[in-house]
Amino acid sequence: MQQRRAILYIRVSTDEQAEKGHSLAHQEEMLRKYCAINNVEVVGFYKEDYSAKTFDRPEFNNIIATLKKNKGMADLLLFLKWDRFSRNAPEAYTMISQLHKLGIEPQAIEQPLNMEIPEQKFLLALYLTAPEVENDRRALNIIAGIRKAMKDGRYMGSAPYGYKHSRTETNKPCIAPNVKEQDFVQMAFEMMASGNYHIEELRHILNKKGMPLGRTRFWCLLRNPVYIGKVAVPAYKQEPGMVVKGTHEAIISDALYYEAQDVLEGRKRNLPISPFCQKEELPLRGFLTCAKCGKTLTGSASKGRRARYYYYHCKNECNERFRANEANERFEQMLEYISSLDKIYRSCELILAGQYKKNGQDKSNELMQVKRELDLYKTRLDNGRTLMLDKDLDPAEYRKIKTELEPVIERLASKISRLGKNDNNEKEIIDFGFYFLRNMSKLFTSASLDVKRYILGSTFPEKLIYEDGIYRTASDDNVLILIANNGKGFGEKKKGRRDLFRLPSRRVDPTGIEPVTPSLQSMR
Repeated sequence: MQQRRAILYIRVSTDEQAEKGHSLAHQEEMLRKYCAINNVEVVGFYKEDYSAKTFDRPEFNNIIATLKKNKGMADLLLFLKWDRFSRNAPEAYTMISQLHKLGIEPQAIEQPLNMEIPEQKFLLALYLTAPEVENDRRALNIIAGIRKAMKDGRYMGSAPYGYKHSRTETNKPCIAPNVKEQDFVQMAFEMMASGNYHIEELRHILNKKGMPLGRTRFWCLLRNPVYIGKVAVPAYKQEPGMVVKGTHEAIISDALYYEAQDVLEGRKRNLPISPFCQKEELPLRGFLTCAKCGKTLTGSASKGRRARYYYYHCKNECNERFRANEANERFEQMLEYISSLDKIYRSCELILAGQYKKNGQDKSNELMQVKRELDLYKTRLDNGRTLMLDKDLDPAEYRKIKTELEPVIERLASKISRLGKNDNNEKEIIDFGFYFLRNMSKLFTSASLDVKRYILGSTFPEKLIYEDGIYRTASDDNVLILIANNGKGFGEKKKGRRDLFRLPSRRVDPTGIEPVTPSLQSMR
């Protein structure tokens, strides 16, 4: 009888097993003993540490490639058990058929089968299906264990930015605040809650300060309730998602977190900050609107013979284009004029003093309204719990209702906390505001580029239109421009005083009482 030739194949499924080598060594020893006893010549030996869920494994692919190039080099593909060959029954049958076409018989030495006997295929199905069932059962157990731990408030997986892996007093794994990173997390939520930054702009600012997060990770950070000491349990099959109280320490307060969520979800108005401007020569880039088509103007430099000349221009085909240094100079002249309106600001200070008294009453009324709304949602949740305990409501339906109502209740409670705070610094806020207006020109001129952009975004949220040396707004919503409109409403204009503001030239004839849009003419 001709001596049979075999390729030996051993496999483990984890790197840990591969490093320790116990399983690999045992498999190799058993296979070589089998070949020695049964007079089988070993013509190839392959080992790897890949999962058997698929046949997309480097060493197994090498076996197939070798057999295709060297037909007849072997008769057998030997392995210890069928779970070393595959843990996916459908793919295993396909691979067995492919090996038969190459003249190779796959065989497990501890679970031998005679493929010429039809009844042996029942055993083959059992050997192939049992590992797959074991895998599926292990996966279900792991998922159930993870979800149980998450429902108990334990954060599972890699520690999010701002935390590090640690151990409890009972030596259980947990996460704890990372001293080096938690300040960045606090800063990120505070700046986002202010409503003065777009999320991508904020990420770039923090990246420069040393917070190394990409776009996706930064977005997930601002949405993750882990930073207020909670754990988000995702939905699974028929079970809805939920947020539970975690066992770890919070980094930020609930109130700050929900303020940031209000900004991200559009419930709190963001100040439209301009796109990134990296040129000192183009501080107004992103804050100017094209007078012809209404699109936001950009800016760039043109190379001249002796220097580079900067321009604000439109990307559309309207050919709007003007020198940046002239527009910047006109803007600074506008700020100088705004800073000189001391009489108007003194009158506004008297008006605001009375308005803040009225706002105190409005705030009290709003607080009462939010408390009533909170009581309503708590009552609904209590009613749902009562119906579930009385078996008039399915537990799954109650969990769904609870998942929907709890975030609303937390948000309202956070709002009550904010409204309940006493604002003892109203006088300081008013004084600083009018100090800023009276010194806006100096503050803007001496500020860094980032601060200039912040001043522009907070002072002119509706953006500006520059045309024929004149600045104006696209609408009449800018309070600062209205106040500075030659002092109208505060007395008659002095004789001989030139108009610094005017209406846009493209307005139509009004048919009735209609608000007008003021503009600022250049200083002469």
